[in-house]
Amino acid sequence: MHTGRHVFRGGRPFHLAVFALLLLFAVAAEVHIATGSARAVLLSFKPEPPSELLAHPERVNVPGLVSVAFAGADDARITGWFVPPASKNAGTVILLHGTSADRTSMLPELRILANAHLGVLAFDSPGYGTSQGKIHWSEGERDALEGAVDFLSHRRDVDPNRIGALGFSMGGYILAQVAATDRRLRALVFAATPSDAREQTAWEARRWGVLSRIPASVTLEYFSGMPVEDESAISCMPKLAPRPLLFVAGDADMTVPPPMTNALYAAARAPKALWFVPGAHHGGYTSIAPSVYGARIAAFFGAALGAPTST
Repeated sequence: MHTGRHVFRGGRPFHLAVFALLLLFAVAAEVHIATGSARAVLLSFKPEPPSELLAHPERVNVPGLVSVAFAGADDARITGWFVPPASKNAGTVILLHGTSADRTSMLPELRILANAHLGVLAFDSPGYGTSQGKIHWSEGERDALEGAVDFLSHRRDVDPNRIGALGFSMGGYILAQVAATDRRLRALVFAATPSDAREQTAWEARRWGVLSRIPASVTLEYFSGMPVEDESAISCMPKLAPRPLLFVAGDADMTVPPPMTNALYAAARAPKALWFVPGAHHGGYTSIAPSVYGARIAAFFGAALGAPTST
């Protein structure tokens, strides 16, 4: 029987309540997405606990390897491992790791190059491993690389005219910035290196469009401490000529996607080479193509720096 009363669930108050609930849910979802994107950027700068291997270089099982230290920015103590070249006329290669890692992440490359009779210096970037300093992937990291070149240049067992470097991911980004002005770095390998820090952050935060990209970009610019106005890796590429360059990346890399590597390669000048490791993601090339990857980087540095590549 009709009573003449309004039914609440069919009236305007009900619709307003539903709208308010949906709006609240949308705002909460947006905050959650934004917070998650910002947190992801900050976590990429957070170091993992130092590997136990750092305190036991004898367990690395590389003949001649010793622990070394040199000065970085503001006299921060930068720590690393050094393997001398087989002879004075052999080259020496500096290895730079990426974010949330330390020098142990570059052990495959260290072993490959040491077995090829090249000298190797792998060090922990500021704030990582056992190195002092703060993590910003900017001036401090560049100063650490400059300190590494200085360290090698003053050693009697290293030819200062035969120094090269291999940088992985953000290590490659720093390498591009330093090598643009430091001509002492004579041969360069860029592995899974972002072309531009802003673009790479936007790519990784692409899932929810502007809801995730904007917070991630703001976090990178204002809270991570990384000066995004610094010169990008891609803008440094033309300045590296005529030194030989090798670009390595995985064709399944979803962190630094192939188009970004292609853009970096296109911006560089000859002599240059590009190799996509089939089936590889962000690193791990020795797991996917151990013999080919090892042979390529050893041959590249051997030819560029004048060292033998056979064991």
